[in-house]
Amino acid sequence: MELLNLDMNFKIIPYSLAALILCSGYTITPPALANQPQTTVKSIWQVFSSQEGGFSILFPGTPTVTKQKVKSKNGEVEVNLFTVERPQEEVKYTVAYIDYPEEYIELLKRNNQVEAAIDTGKTTALENAKATLISEEKMSLEGHFGKEVNYTKPGDKIIKQRIFLVDRRLYQVSAETTTKMQKFLTKSISGFCDSFKLLPK
Repeated sequence: MELLNLDMNFKIIPYSLAALILCSGYTITPPALANQPQTTVKSIWQVFSSQEGGFSILFPGTPTVTKQKVKSKNGEVEVNLFTVERPQEEVKYTVAYIDYPEEYIELLKRNNQVEAAIDTGKTTALENAKATLISEEKMSLEGHFGKEVNYTKPGDKIIKQRIFLVDRRLYQVSAETTTKMQKFLTKSISGFCDSFKLLPK
């Protein structure tokens, strides 16, 4: 995962993904055959909430929580990572967030530089990863500015990443898989990204 840093620096964090088909609901009930008992298979997808992180999302399992220190022009910042990796499906799902100093974010907002900061950081990250941009589009999360970026990188990897700036917190929701698996995982990847919500304050 290429982690965007709003001071125009990027920390490259290895990240790989592929997904299962995300079924609607939380259980899968196969059709029953004549004279055979009906069985119910529990879905691996669970709602995960982080009170500290202020978000909830559907993960296919319990995420591993880690913290990393990243040097920036504004001093050292802490990156909070929530990751579920499914090697059997060649997949990793990650949510990351960084809290920036309020004065820095206010400076960006006063100068209308939020989108420019995200774009410059994104470009640097893609260059560092030797990635190729497929598409990007603006989006919002409860009125907060965001972007979705889709790109490929060496190793036959394809990544969908959503970036949102919420007050002074930068969220990144990412899913990475192989190009071979991507066509089977479109619904899972979209379902994962779409399930990201902010918790009420």
